[in-house]
Amino acid sequence: MTDVSSQFPRDRQRWTLILASFASFMVGLDVLVVTTALPTLHEELGAGVAGLGWTVNAYELGFAAFILTGAALGDRFGRRKLFVTGIAVFTLASAVCALSTTIETLIAARAVQGIGGGIAIALALAVIADATPPQERGAAFGVWGAISGVAVAAGPLVGGLIIQGFAWQWIFWLNVPVGIALVALSLVKIGETHGTVRGIDVVGLVLSTLGVFGIAQSLIRGGDAGWTEPTILVGFIGGLIALAAFVFWQTRVPSPMMPVGMFRNLSFTGGVIAGFALAAALYGNGFVFAQYLQLAEGNSPLGVGLRMLPWVGLALFVSPIAGKLADKMGERPLVIVGLLLHAVGFGAIALMAAAGTGYGPMIFPLLLAGIGVSIAFPTVASAVMRSVSQMEAGIAAGVSNTVRQVGAVFGVAAAAATFTATGGYGSPESFVDGFTPATIVLTAITLVGVLGAFVIKRPQYDPAPATEPSSVHEK
Repeated sequence: MTDVSSQFPRDRQRWTLILASFASFMVGLDVLVVTTALPTLHEELGAGVAGLGWTVNAYELGFAAFILTGAALGDRFGRRKLFVTGIAVFTLASAVCALSTTIETLIAARAVQGIGGGIAIALALAVIADATPPQERGAAFGVWGAISGVAVAAGPLVGGLIIQGFAWQWIFWLNVPVGIALVALSLVKIGETHGTVRGIDVVGLVLSTLGVFGIAQSLIRGGDAGWTEPTILVGFIGGLIALAAFVFWQTRVPSPMMPVGMFRNLSFTGGVIAGFALAAALYGNGFVFAQYLQLAEGNSPLGVGLRMLPWVGLALFVSPIAGKLADKMGERPLVIVGLLLHAVGFGAIALMAAAGTGYGPMIFPLLLAGIGVSIAFPTVASAVMRSVSQMEAGIAAGVSNTVRQVGAVFGVAAAAATFTATGGYGSPESFVDGFTPATIVLTAITLVGVLGAFVIKRPQYDPAPATEPSSVHEK
């Protein structure tokens, strides 16, 4: 029997988990840290709802587009090497975001920032899986989920503190010293590993990006421009055609970026569907709820961050427990309960906002939603990663992260589309008119994720440490 201490050195396990988790923290922070800056960007850069939507979605599109490519490059050239490259690109783009003077420049820099983040996160889960014994991965992903979840919690609060005390640019300057430290430590502390060498699917990359971009831009702009406006219709139709062509291409190309055959694995498919819905709910609700607290309830940016804490501040405590429970009972019941709690919480908030009850009664539903997302976040990732072999870890992490980021794009786009169709920025009342139906739509998307979670199976593995495949090696 292989000695676990030699196959999975404890020191390397710890450092890999810490560094990969904090990279996820930094990348995740920059999604919701921007939410508290949206009203400020609306005023200082003259951005409308479409521009504000794209400050979030440009990041998510760049993220989604390069996750699978990053995973493939990591399998070929080294997972640590690409992990570090992604962090470096993210860090440089953060500096450009801070220097932006127009909303267009900021959106472009956010897209590049997303590309770097996508490459880094594609390899973060893979390097954790490489360094951790199979029977301990649930706990490891629980820690990863907790630290990543702190980014969700810290995002609105940090954003509020910075905007109120300094300037919005500092939400991006913070990434620079953290990114430099992560690059330096990762080169020393994370072991290099490789996976099955695959070709780079350039056609698939182009088709998938065009498809997601076409649909997202139509959703975001449709409320203002009109749903029958030619560019909106072309975006919808062209996006659907591009995505259909992408799926067809994946069945024909020798080295697909998203192997269709992986979806015959029900646990993998269920985890991916649940991850899509979770991301749509998390980022879509973050987009509209932060603005609701500031524009409809009249809170300062710091006040917004504090009032979001019941929702986003529980991951540090709940996610590690959820990860350990997943090792014992499997992920399916935890994912189902987590998504249901989130749906119930925000469904109640939508009704309360419409009734004009104010923030106080929303605290309990926010706590329910916070417990739910803290349970679902690590267990969705664990369900996906434990459903595949070690050699498939890189591509599985890439596929699941890509679909999750597409879910984030879809959630923000769906929220923006519903908001602009039913409400506006004219008054607190008109904002609530848009906020309530947007939140109901996101609640429905969350329930779709519950249906997907039902097909997740309990993982089967030998409690003894598994032997590392010979072609996955450390240097």
